Amino acid sequence: MTLPVDARIQAARSFVRDIRSAAEFLHQQDSTTAAARYDVLLAQLKDAREHLRWNPAGGRPARFLGAGSTQGQMMAARARTLAAAHGVPHLRELVVKPYVLLYAHGDDLVVLLALKHERELLFRLP
Repeated sequence: MTLPVDARIQAARSFVRDIRSAAEFLHQQDSTTAAARYDVLLAQLKDAREHLRWNPAGGRPARFLGAGSTQGQMMAARARTLAAAHGVPHLRELVVKPYVLLYAHGDDLVVLLALKHERELLFRLP
């Protein structure tokens, strides 16, 4: 039996930006319920971090990596560059309904790269 990993979790600036954007969107959508919905999102992300801490490869392979379109290939290149800048080779996605979390990981490190709503087409990567 293999013991759990207990990986370190880090957040890229792009992920922090996306969390702030989600909060702003929730407020614009309905200011009376925004705080409660944002708290739900933060709780879901906390659960996701805990899951990835013990199972860094727990998400699905990032779907855009095999994209045939020019736009998809450009996003894949940006994501690979961002992952390499953090020293982690593998790109994956974890569904945190109704969001999709893009992250990169190695054996003992997970870097949260971006967050998008499931209805958004692309992650916003630097």
